[in-house]
Amino acid sequence: MKRFATTLRKPAIALIALAAIATLSTSAFAAPLMSEAFTYPNGNLVPNGAWANFSGAVTDIQVSGGRATGSGPNANDDHKAFAAQPTTSKTYACFDVIIPAVAGAPKPIYFVALKDAGTANFVSRVYVLPITGGFTFGLSHSSTSATVGVVAWSAATLLYDHKYNVVINYDPVGHNSTMWVDPVNESSTSVSIANAAIAALSVSTFALRQSATAATLPASPAYVGAADWGFSVDNLGVGTTFDDACAQYVSTPTTRSSWGAVKSIYR
Repeated sequence: MKRFATTLRKPAIALIALAAIATLSTSAFAAPLMSEAFTYPNGNLVPNGAWANFSGAVTDIQVSGGRATGSGPNANDDHKAFAAQPTTSKTYACFDVIIPAVAGAPKPIYFVALKDAGTANFVSRVYVLPITGGFTFGLSHSSTSATVGVVAWSAATLLYDHKYNVVINYDPVGHNSTMWVDPVNESSTSVSIANAAIAALSVSTFALRQSATAATLPASPAYVGAADWGFSVDNLGVGTTFDDACAQYVSTPTTRSSWGAVKSIYR
């Protein structure tokens, strides 16, 4: 009888370990609010995958080779809904983006934002900003003006036709937004911008925007550009944590290591 109990001990421990790891995995990798790979036929983005137009009536954002592509003069803006978030918690969005090369300095325009279901309330807006020799990404918490500006990702130029992983965070409690470019994790270098005058917003959609109209920004620093430009976005995730939003970028070694630990217990 003693031998029988001993025989069962290791499998029992292994099962307990498996259950514990499953619980930890569920906690660490909760389901994102949205996961979008744009695996649709080439052509208009709307109405694929519950995407909908909320502004503009010229040319829709296009799907090309499994990526969502836009161009300023096309005007149409599209969004996709996720569960409305409380005004007491942060929302993250993670995506990769390529900015095709343009001749001349690009207009300072935002092309991505988080928003509610309407057409006027946009937060955590991501811009392409003209700087000497090329462009950089920029971020505003909400609307800009001659006195309310943006924060630039870097004073160094970024590369056209290069894929960047961009992450944004909307914090309604802190009245601020944060942006990462090619981060390893949430502790990676980021830039933030706050605007206490902007009321907390219950965000519920992710927006892709086409525009040929430069944003109104403060005179200094000067972001002067006249060239229309486009974008190509893929691997979009939205979540309540950095890791949930960027789940498509998370590798699997940790899972393999955990399974290895279970096997060692079982042996």
